[in-house]
Amino acid sequence: MKQLKPNFFIIGAPKCGTTSLSVYLSEHREIVMSHPKEPHYFSTDIENGRMTDQSKYLACFAQDKTPIAVGDASTLYLYSKDAIQNILEFNPNAKFIVMLRKPIDIVLSFHQVALNYFGETETNLETAWDLQIDRQIGKQIPKGCPDPQLLLYGKIAKLGAQVKRLTDQVRSDQIKFIYFDEFVNKTDKIYCSVLEFLKVNNNHTPNFENHNPTRQIKFNKLTKIVNQAVGLKKAVGIKKQFGVAKKIHTVNVKGEPPKQMSRTLKTTMNVYFEKDIQLLSDLMNKNLSDWSNQ
Repeated sequence: MKQLKPNFFIIGAPKCGTTSLSVYLSEHREIVMSHPKEPHYFSTDIENGRMTDQSKYLACFAQDKTPIAVGDASTLYLYSKDAIQNILEFNPNAKFIVMLRKPIDIVLSFHQVALNYFGETETNLETAWDLQIDRQIGKQIPKGCPDPQLLLYGKIAKLGAQVKRLTDQVRSDQIKFIYFDEFVNKTDKIYCSVLEFLKVNNNHTPNFENHNPTRQIKFNKLTKIVNQAVGLKKAVGIKKQFGVAKKIHTVNVKGEPPKQMSRTLKTTMNVYFEKDIQLLSDLMNKNLSDWSNQ
């Protein structure tokens, strides 16, 4: 197999359609996507089980074909303070695809991700949101959480600040922005525009379906027990992976949209994100007022 070097990156944000886009692109004969989808090799400031060995990282792209575009779809790169600079040092001509969504919707969905994968034990979103104050200073961190930054829902969804950090470092012709609502409603059109951005032939139409729907927890107490057990295993120094927690999480989720948040929490979040949404609106030269009026 040939060793390939990634030349484009789907850097986030999480829960904005990145998995579906990655799958669609992987079906194109001139494109290779990383396997696994999110090696997170370049987000050196976030500990989430990321790959640290470059040879193993490049092995994620091993293929027999000779593609034009080779992609890494690690969705925390946009959130990471280090990833963009690390990527540019690796490949100065790298292209970046950024998928954007209303921050409140990101928080609602990402909380479920944190419950499933990042050791979150607080199943009530409003309480988890309030816990951010303590968690920013290292308090109230579940033992099974690999990095407290993964539980700072507000910062994860502050896309304006993240996009500014990106545009301060990368030329505009190396970046493509995609809005989640447009991706959902005009998937074929957006897909074709991505192919044009990557300079590959527009000769393939994949089966457009949602490949990573948000999954809701069935039994909250079971999730808390599992995540606490993972934390205990980590605390006593057991590194071997038995796969039990993953299997339990698999059967303990249902493919339904997450519960709606309270009006009080929605108001709190609208105030929290107001300035960041305006920053993003200015950066993108796009009216995003509907992102605050939900």
